[in-house]
Amino acid sequence: MVGLNALSKFFRKTIGPRIEALGLLPHRYYLHRALDALEQDNIDEAVRMLTLAGNDKKDSRWRLICQQVIFRCRVLAAQHEKQLRRFETEMEIFGKPAELVGTYLRLQNAEERAQDILRSYESSLLNQLSSSKSAPGRAD
Repeated sequence: MVGLNALSKFFRKTIGPRIEALGLLPHRYYLHRALDALEQDNIDEAVRMLTLAGNDKKDSRWRLICQQVIFRCRVLAAQHEKQLRRFETEMEIFGKPAELVGTYLRLQNAEERAQDILRSYESSLLNQLSSSKSAPGRAD
């Protein structure tokens, strides 16, 4: 039994990721992986798994997980916006000492980049959701 376990681990570590990336695994596998990624706040992986699972967009589970990831993207984007406003407020209150301006600009750029990434994920998932609504042969 130990040999089978070791073989299974070896397969998951070596060949598994290649097969996973091809989208050859069952639909439920990708949905499960998307939920796991969402639980770990790995939005990038969740979006990637939903995209791989997207071949059956009529599935209500896919739509629900997609909406959960969109919601999480919106929450995180709002948190980044709040952080940006906090930086701006602190800079107004405490002034702009030369040593803090560089740090502030780096933080501002990082927050804006994070917001852009989250918006692109949200947009991608919204496009997938809207295309699944207009899928031919689907009764709404």
